[in-house]
Amino acid sequence: MQFALAKAVLRLGGAHQGGYGEQDIAYAYRQLARALHPDKNPNIPTAGAAFKRLSEAADELRQGLTEQRHTLKSLVAFAGRTATAEMLERPQEAIFAEACRVLYAVATTAGEGHIDRLALNRAATYNSQNALLLASEWFQRSALLDIFGGTPVRTSYDCAPKRYRAQFLCLINRLLLVEARQFGDGHIRAGWNSIMQNFPELALWREFREH
Repeated sequence: MQFALAKAVLRLGGAHQGGYGEQDIAYAYRQLARALHPDKNPNIPTAGAAFKRLSEAADELRQGLTEQRHTLKSLVAFAGRTATAEMLERPQEAIFAEACRVLYAVATTAGEGHIDRLALNRAATYNSQNALLLASEWFQRSALLDIFGGTPVRTSYDCAPKRYRAQFLCLINRLLLVEARQFGDGHIRAGWNSIMQNFPELALWREFREH
């Protein structure tokens, strides 16, 4: 996952730091560039390559922000809203929040398991009619599956606290169970392959539940 490597190079995107925007990328780049510049490391043969990789990583993260903001706008549009400037500045936290709202709303509509009151409040962005339309979008079309199988949602997951990641995996698994029942014989749509690859932890979660 090249994008994940870029985050690691600039030390951005971890759960302890939360989200990031252009200013965070620029600040991290400046701090690391001072230490890695070849002029300051004349006796280290790999200094030039390391400095080049630092510049490439900063560019990759900036390009990733564009994709993340597009994903965030798409997610909030399902609720009939628009993303605010504050949400778009550091989009990772907002993407994760909106993704969880989608999952809560679809799971509630599908009647999959018990959804506690706090979780229902998180899905309250969607009224009953919007929730039904969202569930139809989830189970009958591919746009939402493509979003959840994409890099922006994975990035937002990586930036989220661990306790929320577990809830996210549980919700994804619930909807996977619903789909398997609807299609019969355990069959699921191809879009789920991207989600499973995007979140390999899901296989561990399913194994944990089986035990």
